[in-house]
Amino acid sequence: MRKKRFLLLYGTQKGQAQAIAEEIAQQAEQHGFLANVFSLQDLEKFCLEEERDPVVIVISTTGSGEPPEPAAKFVREIQYKELPADYLAQLRYGLLALGDSEFTFFCNGGKIVDRRLQELGAKHFYDTGYADDSTGLEQVVDPWIEGLWAALNEEFAKRSGDPEKMEETKSAGDPEETKSAVGDQNAQNVPENLDLQMKAINLDSSPTPSTAPAKGDASDASAEAAPSLLRSVPPLCQCSLTVPSLPVPYLEVQILDCDGKVTFLPGFY
Repeated sequence: MRKKRFLLLYGTQKGQAQAIAEEIAQQAEQHGFLANVFSLQDLEKFCLEEERDPVVIVISTTGSGEPPEPAAKFVREIQYKELPADYLAQLRYGLLALGDSEFTFFCNGGKIVDRRLQELGAKHFYDTGYADDSTGLEQVVDPWIEGLWAALNEEFAKRSGDPEKMEETKSAGDPEETKSAVGDQNAQNVPENLDLQMKAINLDSSPTPSTAPAKGDASDASAEAAPSLLRSVPPLCQCSLTVPSLPVPYLEVQILDCDGKVTFLPGFY
């Protein structure tokens, strides 16, 4: 089966974002994905306007809150005012921003790219992560990467209508398997053999006086078909329910002798 591909881009100043992107690419192989990894400065190697697979971006912040220098050209291109609002409407992406909360503009490099992609119509398939170098990048990076695989699987599942994805999502959306699962669940809620017995009743036929008394005759019908250990009220009484009767000793009734004395309680007469 063909692995599920996603585009993995990084923008780095000192190498941290690149190292994290490469770690994501290595883990992707273990989770059944194929990550095509490029730096944001390699504009000739990818095209977001034509990209149809999910996109994952890892980007750091430098200077006084700017994107890293290798990503500067990419940022300038997506900031062209002439670009229409639906320029990247087909794009689904997740972004991991790296920064340091000791500086004023925390993770601003990632925030600039994130905000601009949404202005161009792109949508998140996974929430943005903000990793803080002052408290330890791994506190956000590790759980963000761990959650990425479930988000990617969900995103690919939503694309089951795409001919290229049909084989990968066929088992998850098979109607026969779904029908079988629903039937099994319903069977657990029906007493054994009761569903087969009920099929013998013609529920669509007109009611007869013995099974469906006229309005106002409910009391008479109840007297004629009172429920007991051996018989239930309509319509279940038409089914051959095998309800065992209790052994005779347990049905024996004993009446104790009464001396005939009447005791009056004070205050109640």
